Parts: sequence; structure tokens; C-alpha cells
Amino acid sequence: MKTEELDHAGRTVSVLRVKGSGSDLLTITEKGFTGMRMEDLLAARKIGSLDDIAMMEYLNKSKIDPSEPAPSVETFLHAFIPFKFVDHTHADSVVALTNTDLKDETLKKHLGNVVVFPYIQPGFKLAKAILERIEEVRKAEGIVLRKHGLFTYSNDAKDSYNKHIEIVTRAEKAISETTKGALFTPKYKESHIETAEFLPKLRGIVSGISRKVLEVNTSDSALEIADSEEAEELCKYGPTTTDMLIRTKHDFLYVPETARISELVEDYRQKYAKEHSEYASSYPMHDPNPSVFVIRGFGIVTQATSKRSAKIIMDDAVHSLIVGAKSRKLGKHEFVTRQEAFAMEYWPFQEAKLRKHLPGKFQGSVTIVTGAAAGIGLEAFRTLSMYGSHVIAIDIDPGISDAGKEVFEESGVENLAVRADLSNEDQIKEAMGLAVSKFGGVDFVFNNAGILKTAPIDLIDASEMDLMYRVNARGTFLITREAFRIMKMQEMGGAFVFNITKNLTNPGAEMAMYGTTKAFAAQLSRYVAKEGGKYRVRSNIINPDKVFRGSKIWEGGVLESRAKAKGQTVEQYKTQNLLGVEVLPSHVVGVMMALLDDSVFGATTDSMIPVDGGIK
Repeated sequence: MKTEELDHAGRTVSVLRVKGSGSDLLTITEKGFTGMRMEDLLAARKIGSLDDIAMMEYLNKSKIDPSEPAPSVETFLHAFIPFKFVDHTHADSVVALTNTDLKDETLKKHLGNVVVFPYIQPGFKLAKAILERIEEVRKAEGIVLRKHGLFTYSNDAKDSYNKHIEIVTRAEKAISETTKGALFTPKYKESHIETAEFLPKLRGIVSGISRKVLEVNTSDSALEIADSEEAEELCKYGPTTTDMLIRTKHDFLYVPETARISELVEDYRQKYAKEHSEYASSYPMHDPNPSVFVIRGFGIVTQATSKRSAKIIMDDAVHSLIVGAKSRKLGKHEFVTRQEAFAMEYWPFQEAKLRKHLPGKFQGSVTIVTGAAAGIGLEAFRTLSMYGSHVIAIDIDPGISDAGKEVFEESGVENLAVRADLSNEDQIKEAMGLAVSKFGGVDFVFNNAGILKTAPIDLIDASEMDLMYRVNARGTFLITREAFRIMKMQEMGGAFVFNITKNLTNPGAEMAMYGTTKAFAAQLSRYVAKEGGKYRVRSNIINPDKVFRGSKIWEGGVLESRAKAKGQTVEQYKTQNLLGVEVLPSHVVGVMMALLDDSVFGATTDSMIPVDGGIK
């Protein structure tokens, strides 16, 4: 929108408010629209050409507020169109028509009074091309850019919007009249694919450069596409628009047999590397793995370093496959050349969109945290999420659901909050199945959950001992076994951290139930280290002592009784260590994070680290 505003000196200036590059339209506010000085933008009409770097510098200098986001690459185009409001979309129906060999006159017949331009990479060159035909543009209802999208404009916002809807509706009508019958021709019958084994294997294959998470679409519509006669051809068409290339790449990988997945991915990598050397060798090569998999008998899978990105790619992929199916019924499908595709994928403006979401230290990883509703577990849940890990947070406490929502709001990183009884084998298997189907696998496990009751040995009730065993020992074993199986299938390493207790090495009186069941978990950690080494799976122990803040195991008078047994006040009991400090959940989690980090403890396994302030 072109409007007038006061600048920093109180002067009235003409301003273009344009969508900031990479802004999310789902959550955008006024701050997502960057203010540009119209006087500066219109002065550029006299400039013959600007390369991408010069254009970015010019636009940055033309911002009203330097702190606002980088403006859309189409800023000059919006400025040069001589109307107050400009609307721009990549409407599926419009692009389905323009991703073909249909002549300009045929497109106009379908769409009405529009100016049709050939594909020109967005930026200053496209804006200048619009300027050269500005009188045609003035008299038209909109601009159609092949293989890209639609622009409409007016001095009235609603009028510009209505024009947009009318042209898109005409496109939809033209497609429905031309494409009779189903878009996809059924060819293959659904076959059974074992998700629990296939997805971790696939995740491991694509995680060689960095850890990835998967988005899985096994819906009826996804299966209709994957099992169709057209599927293999559609995977070669490229995405709906060039804007998607930075995420999807040009080709999707068609998988006729999951047994061949390793071979097919390797062939894809080699082809991508060859084309990169031909068309984009001056830039470091992106991850050469396919981003989109169309799998016969299964559906569609996408991969990225975050769930958010994997979902965007899935959205792009499904739209692209449907648009491609429509295009081939309208005429001969056409997209940009390989050279143009690589130019767009490695275009600085496109890369800037991805840099808006800087990777966290643990981005792309998936972590299991038990006892995640409070205390150390909640602190671990929150910290891992803030560093980019997708956490499967497990707790028997119904409050785990609220914790999951709060952590997502804080971090913006998707998690899975699961209420489950750790000692229930079926519930744990179900939770691990959810981890695989939602994210593709598991990288790290923080075996943190535990319960504590004290009693002298001769007064221990067997039922209480059984309860302690079910949570501290059996529950830890079930989580460990299921996660270990997944890590082996992924073949990409992993790490376990077991939250044990100071009582393992320094037993205290009346702590037999807690200490012995935790000793079971500690010994289990050692076996994981011994058997996991050849799979690059590490396992280590943290031995904290007297971590009270937020912890539920010290509730119900346990803290007070332990202090009394020592002849101390509660405060004295909390700080009874060499450093005289209270041990906090953040201290324990700090050590856990370091143990999970391959760059810090990547060569450490089968070790124990105390977090106790030093035992007197």
C-alpha cells in the first residue's frame, strides 16, 4: 500500500508499505510490512540495471526504519505500478494455467483483461520489464507472470481484491471446463509398509550432513497421488513456483519400492551434485538430499531441519503435485530451465528467507524427556526446545499437556506432550510410535523420571518397593529399550543421559527403595554404553543431590523429614555441600545439555558426573 507517514524528523513523506521478505502471513502484524520511501524507489526508474547485491543495498538504504525487515524482492515492481494498492499471490489455478505452453492469447481468453509476461526472475529486471509496458498495465485488470503468479491493483483496496478474486475464479472455471474426470489415474494397489522401521531408516539416510525431522502425509489424497500413473512424471515437473525451490529443490524423489530407498537417494544426490557443479558452482552446495519423497503404497514424506520447515515443504509439495496434474491436462507442462531453477535456489534473496530462522544448537534433533511436567524434567524440556530440539515430553501428570503448550509458546518449536505410565509397556510403545510418526525417530533420551519414598529397611512395604521399581527401574528400561531400537535403525548415533542420584555412590540411611531402584537404572546405562558404542550411541549418568526447586519427589513432608533426620533446618539441608549452594534444576540440565552435545562430550560414554555442590 502507498500512503503518507511522518518520518523521524516529523516530515510528511510518501511511503510504500510492502510485505517483509519471509514474513509469515499466518501471524503477520503491521510490523511485518516494511516502510519504503517512494521518492527513492521511483528515482530508480532512471537506473538502467541493478544486480542483486546492488538492489539489496539500494532497498536497505530506502527503508523508513532501518530496523524493519528486508522488503519483498518485488518492492520495485509494487512501486512502479501507478496505483495505491497492489495484491500479489501465487494462486494455484493461475499458475496451473501458466505452467504450460498455452499461448498468451489463450491465457487472456481464460483470464480476461490481463497483461501476460514471460517468466522473469523477480527483482529489478522484472520491475523494469513492467515499466516498459506500463501503459498496457494501466488499462488492464492485472498482470500475469508465467510460472509465478498474479498481480492486481487499484486505488481502492476492495476493488483490487475483487479483481484478484475474479481473475482466480476465471482460472478455476477454465480448468474445470478443460480437465474432465479425475486428476490422477489409479495404477498401483496399496502395499503394507512398516512405518516403525521405514521412517527411522529414511531419517537416518537424509541426516548425514545435519539431523532432520520428517513430516508424513499418509492421507487418502496423498496415497491417491503416490499410487497414480502420473506420480513419477509429476515428480520431475518442479514445484508450482520458483519461490519454492529454496525449500523443495526442482525434483521430488519418486520411490516405487521402499527397499531401494538408499540406492534412490544416492542417485538423487549424485545428480544434484552434478547439476550444482554445472549451474551454481560459485556457491557452496546445499544439502543434496531430496526434500520431498513420493512413496508408492505409502504417501508423501518431506524432510527438513525443523518441523516447521518440513510442514512448509509438505504444503508446497502437495500443491505442486496437484497443480502439475492440472497443467498436464491443460497443455504441455512447462517450468523454468535447470539453470534458472538453480539460479533461483541459490539466489541471495531466497537464502535470506531461510536465514530469518537461525538454527538452534540442537535443531533437527528429537529428544525423549521423562518426568517432564515439573522440576528437572520441565527445565530440560524447556531448555532443549529453546535450543531447537523437538521434545517428546512424557509424564503421568495430566499437567504435561499444559506444559507442552507453554513450552511451544516460549520456544516456537513443536513438541509432543504425552501422558503415560512409564511402567506400562503398551503406553510406552505407543509414545515411541508417535515420536516416529510425528518426527521420524529419536536422537536423545533424558531418563529423568523418578519417585522417592524413604523408610528404614525393616519397615519397607513391599507394595511401595514395587511402585518404586516400576517407575525408577522398569519404566526407565522400557523407554531405553524402545529408543535404542530406533537409534539402531537410524544408523546416525545418539545419546542417553540417565538422571540417577548421589545415593548411587554415597548411600544414605532410609533411602534403600530409591537408591536400589536407581542403581538398576545406572547399571542399565552402562549396558547401553557397552552395546551402543558400535552404533555411536553414547550413554552417561548424572548424579545430582538435593534438587528441590519444582520437584515433586520431595513433596508430602519428605524434605522436612530428611532435614529432621540430619538434625538440620530445611535451609541447612538444602545447602549441605562443600560450596554451600542450593543445587538447582538448571545446574543439572546444563550438564545434561553438555553430555548430549557431540561437540563437547562426543568422545565420552559410560561416565558419571556429580551435580551436588561437593559432598562433605
